[in-house]
Amino acid sequence: MIFKTFTLRRASVLIFLTLFIVCRGFAQNQNDGANINLLDDVISQYHSSVIGISKTDLIKGQEAMKTYLLNLYGNRNKLLNYKSHFTIPVYELLEYEIGLSQTENDNQFAHLIIWSKENGSKQRIAEVIFEKSIEKGDDIPNELAKAREKWMKLCNSNKSGKLVKELYTENAIYFNRGRILRGHTQLANEYSYMDSPTYKLQLKPEHIEMVSEDIIFEIGMCSGSYPLPYVLVWNKQPDGVWKIYFDSNY
Repeated sequence: MIFKTFTLRRASVLIFLTLFIVCRGFAQNQNDGANINLLDDVISQYHSSVIGISKTDLIKGQEAMKTYLLNLYGNRNKLLNYKSHFTIPVYELLEYEIGLSQTENDNQFAHLIIWSKENGSKQRIAEVIFEKSIEKGDDIPNELAKAREKWMKLCNSNKSGKLVKELYTENAIYFNRGRILRGHTQLANEYSYMDSPTYKLQLKPEHIEMVSEDIIFEIGMCSGSYPLPYVLVWNKQPDGVWKIYFDSNY
């Protein structure tokens, strides 16, 4: 009787362990599937000629963005979720968004997205992605407001060349209606229209996202000669000065 009881108990333990392993594997597969589907959904939203921007890379095209994201999330476990923090329409076929994604091991990434609704579907035509290393509640540095004020002062003084030289990083990127301009020379040529004596502009931030100690995302509203929203990525320089790394408007 003792032998039979022991055998039954051992069999029960083996059955329990087998069921536990099977269920855990099933749950893991289900979770993996959910993560893969979420990442696939993101990739499917990219326009064929999308541009992606990181701290070091300028990524062009849907396939290149797919490879970049698979490497980005694959190295830090899978994409778990995405949450939008702020969205603003530019006009009926375009909108700007700032959001945050998170991986299974709690790495977070800040996203600044430009959405197009042309051709009957909503697609990402540009996206800036940086790893987030600062909590949401961290204070916005006073130096950022000073940099923005200086931008407006130089713009309204019609000094576009000085504005670009003093407030844009040397490798700054400007995205406008599918065009990509980079560096001081191209940006200064583009912004020469600001030299018109009648050109005046005010910037009012609507949402500011602290991403890291040296990166800030900003979406705001212009008034004056250009009465539409804008997006900026600010980059703190080694000397402590905040300059613009990415700029876009329509």
